[in-house]
Amino acid sequence: MRLFLKGLRKRQSRTLADNYYWQLCFRYHAIFFGSLVFSGKKLKAFKIFALVKQGLKIKESANPYRIFLVSLMMVTPNIHLFPLKLGGRAVGVPLAISEKKKVALGVRLIIKLLKEHMLSLSVNAMVDLLSSSIYGKGIAYERKLALYKNGSRNRHLLSKLFKKIKKKEALKRFN
Repeated sequence: MRLFLKGLRKRQSRTLADNYYWQLCFRYHAIFFGSLVFSGKKLKAFKIFALVKQGLKIKESANPYRIFLVSLMMVTPNIHLFPLKLGGRAVGVPLAISEKKKVALGVRLIIKLLKEHMLSLSVNAMVDLLSSSIYGKGIAYERKLALYKNGSRNRHLLSKLFKKIKKKEALKRFN
C-alpha cells in the first residue's frame, strides 16, 4: 500500500510543463511510428523505431526522447503554404496551422526526405538527420527555412486569398 501511495505522490508532483512535454512527445512518437508502418508490418516498424532511439542515445549521450522531441520541434514548420491560383500558376500563401497539423507536417517532412534519398529507410540516415536538426543543420532544417522564405515572399497575397474566400462564402449564402 505504501508503494502505491509513493507512486501516487510522484504523479501528482508533475508540473503543467511536464504534462505538456509528455503530451507533445507522445503525439510526435505516435505519428512518427504510424508513418513507419508499411503494409501492416508493425513489428518491423517498432524495431526500426527502437534502433533510432538507441542510435540517438549513443550519438548524443542524452535522453533519446528529449533528443527526438527537440529535433522534430526544430524541423516542424509553424506555417503552411496554401495554394492560390493567380494567372494560371499556383502560388503558396502562408497560413498559420494548428498544433496537430504542425506535428504531422514535421514528421511527414522527415519521412519524405529519407525516402527521397534512399529507396528504403535506413536507421543510420534517420539518426543522422534527427541529430543534425538539433543544431540547426541538415536537409530538413534547410527545407523549413526555404518554406519560411517562400512564405515571406508571398505574404502580400494574403489579402487576395481572403477576398476569394469571402466571395465564395457570399455566393454560398445567396445560393
